[in-house]
Amino acid sequence: MLRKRIHILLTAAMIAGLMAGCGSAGQSPSESGAAQGSTGTETAAESGGDSQNGTKAEDRSGQEPYTVRIVADGYGSEEACAEIGEAVSEITKAKFNTEVEIVRYDFSTYVDKVQTELASGEKIDLLGGVSQLPIPSAASQGQVLALNDLLESDGQDILADISSEDLASTSIDGQVYAVRNNKELGLGLGFACNTQMLESLGVDYSNIKTEADMEPILRAVKEKYPDCYPFASDSGAMGDYMYAIDWLGRDFGVLTDSFSDDTTVVNFYTSDEYYELCSRRYEWSQNGLIMPDASINTEQVTSLMGAGKAFCATTETKPGIESQWERNTGIDITIINIVPYYTTTSNLNNYWYIPYTSEQPERAMQVLNEMYSNPDVANLLIYGIEGKYYEFVEEEKGVIDYPQGITAEDLGWTVTAWHFPNELIAHKWVTDGPDIWEDTIAFNKDCHPSVAKGFVWDSTDVTNEVVACTTVLNKYKKGLETGDVDPDSVWEQMKQEFEEAGIRKILTEKQKQLDTWLAGRL
Repeated sequence: MLRKRIHILLTAAMIAGLMAGCGSAGQSPSESGAAQGSTGTETAAESGGDSQNGTKAEDRSGQEPYTVRIVADGYGSEEACAEIGEAVSEITKAKFNTEVEIVRYDFSTYVDKVQTELASGEKIDLLGGVSQLPIPSAASQGQVLALNDLLESDGQDILADISSEDLASTSIDGQVYAVRNNKELGLGLGFACNTQMLESLGVDYSNIKTEADMEPILRAVKEKYPDCYPFASDSGAMGDYMYAIDWLGRDFGVLTDSFSDDTTVVNFYTSDEYYELCSRRYEWSQNGLIMPDASINTEQVTSLMGAGKAFCATTETKPGIESQWERNTGIDITIINIVPYYTTTSNLNNYWYIPYTSEQPERAMQVLNEMYSNPDVANLLIYGIEGKYYEFVEEEKGVIDYPQGITAEDLGWTVTAWHFPNELIAHKWVTDGPDIWEDTIAFNKDCHPSVAKGFVWDSTDVTNEVVACTTVLNKYKKGLETGDVDPDSVWEQMKQEFEEAGIRKILTEKQKQLDTWLAGRL
């Protein structure tokens, strides 16, 4: 059984890692997942998250002592983890006689360390997930626990705030296996541009609706700023596609338009849309509109843009996205939105598990519920301790910034609000502005749901084929998407390799599961 668990974890991690190129270019690890999600709900505060309902009406302070071990991604020094853990423990010990131990693993090592801990049976009570451990495989292999009873007994604030549709999106056969984070729950797609350069061109960009519409702007940049790359890759990747794709589980087999009712599952990487994208980018590269050798570029696009070496990059879009880019580049950024906001199951890829190694799952759920509903706990986990990690700029509006003379590098704590259960009850970062959470709630309500939202893909029966097709994709992906490779020179060969790797079996299985799910929903 242990060997089987290790195999599944390795496979899941491989797939998640290999497919990471589909994410948002140009954003740092602390930003790039922020635009994933589903439809909107109220914040915990609005829906009674601070009320004395559910488990909060009961006195849990007389329980036996217990320590909940929390494992999350993002950098946290030993000192910061201990200090913040102690501050959170003051709250949880008074309420539940529970202390917390916080462990954070850097983004680059998180998958490996989590899979090793789970395979060895090491105690983890709460595990933050960003698609590293897909719900179907984690559930089928017994790596994580079903949460239905625990939510009823100890997670009432979570249940009050998360819609049944969103709970279904983290469920298998009616059993909830993960609690999705409360944040922006949808995405759009577009371009992040250097504002100063864009405005200096004197061009009208208000009617840009497609990626192809960007060409006149890129040509103007090339003419006026010959030493600047009009369009740049992010460490060799340009993986945002200006289509409203429902990824149906984030491997192979998609619905190409989430605004359509068409439920035909196709391989996007051999579709007309992908061919058109790759052909256009190859032409742009040949004409000097994309940086040369973009597929082997090792620099982050934020650094290139901040240094004036690049004009624009693709990005996911959401409320506050400009400020995120501005924090990372140090320059004014204008977002040109191409794809309207939409939502799919695949966008709910930030969630929390209770692993099978938790010794007292009910205590883990009590703490998770507190993380979700208590602003004091949320602020400690996201931002750290007031006065040392942050200070108020406008306290009455909950707006904060780094203390004077302190930078992100000084803290020993990665600030990733969207990685914790409920950023919408926390303070607001100064560059996001005081209305960021209200804007986020409105954004969530405006996102158009895909016809397949709520469908959960189980790739267990085609794991080998998914791995084989991922190998094929990674052979061609960066070169095609950055314009370094002419699609006409490899297209037929790539299609043949996908067929030999088993793409047809994947598409057939995913279509069958989707059709069954759609029929059951009627």
